Amino acid sequence: MKYMLLAYTSQVSWAEVDVTSAEFQAVCQFYADLGKELTESGELVLTEGLADPSLTRTLRKREGDVAASDGPYAEAKEVLVSFAIVDCDSHDRAMAIAARVVDAVGDTVEVRPIMSGMPGIQE
Repeated sequence: MKYMLLAYTSQVSWAEVDVTSAEFQAVCQFYADLGKELTESGELVLTEGLADPSLTRTLRKREGDVAASDGPYAEAKEVLVSFAIVDCDSHDRAMAIAARVVDAVGDTVEVRPIMSGMPGIQE
């Protein structure tokens, strides 16, 4: 079954990150190693880091029209920074992968089943 892993970090941390720091380089190495491992096991479907949240636009229907606003959510303290889609044998395995990210990086990770492949859902 496929799961989407959504990684969030604090908006302040995102804005203040030093991409040349040893800490940031260690995070990059962790993600590279995890990606290699999950590719070799056949569990990684897709993963992408996301651009700066200030480039985000959100569209909503308002008063019968579609309106765009800046950013994901003005009141957000955390921002979505990356996602991965994994194809695992069980929910527990997806949770274990997400727990490794949380433990290594400290980000919040949301684990959501993807509807295609769920029992009773036609593909």
